[in-house]
Amino acid sequence: MTQRTWLALRVSSLALIAFATVTLAASPPKLVVLDVELSGDRGGAELEPEHQARLKSRYLHLHDCNGCDLDLGRQLGADQVLVAWVDRVSALILSLTYEVHDVATGQISARKSFGFRGDNDTSWTRAIDYMVRDLNESATTRGTDPKH
Repeated sequence: MTQRTWLALRVSSLALIAFATVTLAASPPKLVVLDVELSGDRGGAELEPEHQARLKSRYLHLHDCNGCDLDLGRQLGADQVLVAWVDRVSALILSLTYEVHDVATGQISARKSFGFRGDNDTSWTRAIDYMVRDLNESATTRGTDPKH
């Protein structure tokens, strides 16, 4: 198994874990987890195959598509849609942002952005791992703290 294939499987697995984790909260909402996208400096044509292997997305910029993510959520019977994207400033500086959109209202119910270093499989995997942990902690907090 190649590194890229392994990473694609890992990202898919982590997305499923995030989905399962978020839906285990009290009165769980149905959450659709969309593919992670890439924006910003794409680093040139020579990096495109690597980025596509990491993204495995046929859509571009669902986080900024005037509600098309909500349409997907409605079609799938979801209450919420998770949209995530990596903004590549350079080969060294990247950020991963996620938003959870409420399908009924179109409002953003959760949003977080954090930086990471290095446009490579290891850095991307660590960033996705961190996002999944953060989603898990957020779901746990919302499930136990009535203020969330």
